[in-house]
Amino acid sequence: MAKAAAIVLAAAASAWGHDVPSVLIAPGVEMPMIAFGTANSSFKGECIVQAGTEHWLKLGGRHIDTAWDYNTQLDVGRALKASGIPRGEVFITTKLPGPIGKDKVIELFTKESLPQLGIEYVDLLLIHFPCHHQDFPNKCGEHLKEERLDTWKGLMELKEKKLIRAAGVSNYLLEQVEEIVEATGSAPAVNQVEWHLGYHNETLLAGMKKLGVTLEAWSPLAGPTAGLAGHPGVSLSDKHLKVLARKHNVSTAQVHGF
Repeated sequence: MAKAAAIVLAAAASAWGHDVPSVLIAPGVEMPMIAFGTANSSFKGECIVQAGTEHWLKLGGRHIDTAWDYNTQLDVGRALKASGIPRGEVFITTKLPGPIGKDKVIELFTKESLPQLGIEYVDLLLIHFPCHHQDFPNKCGEHLKEERLDTWKGLMELKEKKLIRAAGVSNYLLEQVEEIVEATGSAPAVNQVEWHLGYHNETLLAGMKKLGVTLEAWSPLAGPTAGLAGHPGVSLSDKHLKVLARKHNVSTAQVHGF
């Protein structure tokens, strides 16, 4: 895991020739474009979440992605504390299950997410799925619309209380994002979806651009979590990637992700 983190940051630095760039996702909220994901399925062997996160921060990474469903918020919080890095220098994304309704959002966030992370606010909070995890992606239809919108209200209340800086969604289809826009007149800051060489939905990207939503990729290098929705990724050792990498004198990670 430490080696993988180093490869990603090195590829980013080489590709842009400077620090990892950021994208403006909401007024005054800049999100670093490279994040360290902390899903347990991404960690193999002796590498554990806390150690991997600490190493990411030592390498200069400043965006960490976690989730209530991952059960790694406590590990991330411990790594943040151990790092000694000022809170304002690290961008934290976490996610809550969806749809669970406004009251449950506020309860889980204030009683579990913030205490486990050991911080007073989160930079970006996402609704993890448009339906219950076990039903994704085939049972996320119109029948859950009101519950999704009530869940979104919870995020808006947290934002009003300045407990989160930006609110977004994850794994949402275009029509599910449009539900929020039609009901509230405003769009989520981010929609985090599966996006890598093996699978990328250009129609969704165009729709997000039209609505002013930043499309963020999970598993952009087709790591262990890629393929969970039935879309296998392209390995960094793929022979075609190697040919392109040699041609342009870059790594396969740069070809793949940048």
